[in-house]
Amino acid sequence: MEAQPFKGIKILDLSNHISGSFCTKLFADYGAEVIKIEKPGRGSLTRCMPPFVDDVPDVNKSVHFLYLNTNKRGITLNLKSDTGKKIFAQLVQSADILVESFAPQVSSDLGLEFDAIEKLNPSLVMASISNFGQTGPYRDFKASDLVEYAMGGAMFQTGLPDREPLTKGPNSLLFEVGTQACYAILGAYMGARRDGIGDYIDISIMETQLAGADRRSANLLTYQYTGDVTRRVAPLQGVTSKAPAILSCKDGRVSLAIGPKVFPKFLTLMGRPDLVDDPEWDPITMKVTPEVMKVYNDCFAKKTKMEWSEMFQKEGLICTPLSTPEDVCKDDHWRSRSLFVDVTHPSTGTVKYPRGFIRTESEWWKVRKPAPLLGQHNGDVYGGLGYTADEMATLEAQGII
Repeated sequence: MEAQPFKGIKILDLSNHISGSFCTKLFADYGAEVIKIEKPGRGSLTRCMPPFVDDVPDVNKSVHFLYLNTNKRGITLNLKSDTGKKIFAQLVQSADILVESFAPQVSSDLGLEFDAIEKLNPSLVMASISNFGQTGPYRDFKASDLVEYAMGGAMFQTGLPDREPLTKGPNSLLFEVGTQACYAILGAYMGARRDGIGDYIDISIMETQLAGADRRSANLLTYQYTGDVTRRVAPLQGVTSKAPAILSCKDGRVSLAIGPKVFPKFLTLMGRPDLVDDPEWDPITMKVTPEVMKVYNDCFAKKTKMEWSEMFQKEGLICTPLSTPEDVCKDDHWRSRSLFVDVTHPSTGTVKYPRGFIRTESEWWKVRKPAPLLGQHNGDVYGGLGYTADEMATLEAQGII
């Protein structure tokens, strides 16, 4: 395949946060033409999210916005104004896909109901991403990634048994929603291209959490069959083995997954074969006491995290370095696979970005251009709709673009 797979698809991106922006980024990075539509003067919320390149707060330097909007063109448009709505209708008529992530009531106030959009472009695929979906008692509830992780039940099983439940990494659910939204939209687009009839997709962030397998499948099955609620377990006391999950070594830490069957081999490689037949070191019944931890720590302090990892991996045991961000960036394996690419942006200079996660012989993924400056492509896009430079100047002065 010489061309990128999504080349020729035209998308309007009205998303204001992470999920929708990541969804449309996947389309843009694999060839689609995506126009990011933002509020004049301020832009989307992700422009204000730290961290910022060089720690300088700036609407064009947010790491989130820069990453989420590669390969997109950017325009500003006031959708609350009558003229803005007229211009938006013009844009809709030539689009294949529309993605928005406003709260349902806000979408309604802006006239973004699918019934109205469909009249402008009957073959358009429209997707709305919201916290709880477009219908139901929770429709207008406010939420966040943290709240949804807790409400979905997964947080109850995360953390230490004698402490409060903990969340996982921030915004990870929102990126998952973006991926799922991309799949759903692509399926609807293929149907629309075949039948000539558009479709509307109601994507609930909460339902993505509830339908996900992360920390849920085993817990839900346990509850279904026994009525028991899965308890939180200390990380150094696994369910089937008392082998440690994380240990400190000479230059950092390693992460291990050692089951009871390979525990004797683990002790031997660790340098303590004398403990293999010791009943106090039975992998199922042993108690992880301070004395046991001292044995682990004394042994692992003798080698670096890479030395331990390579030795265990060679013998078929799971052990990897617990990497810092710097470790990942300097790792020879990721360098050999060109995981990070240089992207030059007018506000940040050249910065390394993670590449796409799909690899093909013809290289589907490309960075054709960096994330847009706020309103960078107003002239190109509105000029393409027939607006003159004087008309655009007037629209800008009126706060419409």
